[in-house]
Amino acid sequence: MKDLLNQLYVPSRFEKADKAFWQDPYIAKRLLEAHLSPDTEGASRSFAFIDKSIDFIQQVAPRKSYQKVLDLGCGPGLYSERLAKKGYMVTGIDFSENSIHYAKEQAKELGLDIEYRYENYMALDDSNIYDLALLIYCDYGALASEDRSKLIYNIWNSLKNGGQLLLDVFSQNKFDEFKEEQYWNLSENGGFWSKDPYIAIGRNLKYHDRVTLEQTTVVTDDKTETYYIWYQFFTKELFIKEVTAVGFTVKEIYNDVSGETYNEGSQTIALLLEKRE
Repeated sequence: MKDLLNQLYVPSRFEKADKAFWQDPYIAKRLLEAHLSPDTEGASRSFAFIDKSIDFIQQVAPRKSYQKVLDLGCGPGLYSERLAKKGYMVTGIDFSENSIHYAKEQAKELGLDIEYRYENYMALDDSNIYDLALLIYCDYGALASEDRSKLIYNIWNSLKNGGQLLLDVFSQNKFDEFKEEQYWNLSENGGFWSKDPYIAIGRNLKYHDRVTLEQTTVVTDDKTETYYIWYQFFTKELFIKEVTAVGFTVKEIYNDVSGETYNEGSQTIALLLEKRE
């Protein structure tokens, strides 16, 4: 009981859990299943939305001028694969070994020349290589402020002069709809968090400055693990201020990465940025 109570404390903003859930071998397999589910929006957006995004990317970054693409947080390659089929030269980076392994196998099976790298994109050290970078499904907001600054600089450095970055975040509207709550459930036959029977104790919390935490503590016979999902939500002004601090200029603002026209009521905000030295 003491161990469980220790796991249930309220952490400080963007405090890291002892273990990242996507690196647990069992959970990683369940995440991959979620990525590959065509109609659900859990680990990835629906395939229909992804296809729409690919069409949009081809419009704003045509292959003739934006040949080399960096797909950050590529997962199992849902964007990378589609872009490679359109003739782009794609490098995909993800910190899930399971997803990268799947992506590599798929590329081999389909005869696609995609460079997949299993690494933490926070350590990105490429310089002046890419014409276009993608950071999609609100990954940017999952990072603490100092990590966001580091990542946006590393992306800027990885792009050629005139290169573009397309990324999205959750908006103030999404934050306003986020509900604080506590809950628990029993999975007698195992489930997403473990193959063994477990109790999941969940807590959703709001912090100041539009930050939320989804905290899940998983209790099995053998162990107790707590996982965190953090999000920073943004106003349009805050988003633009952060990403332009490093030197990017804003080419356009959208509701999302499919290019839907921006309006103040959207739950996401997407920016198309350009590097100009």
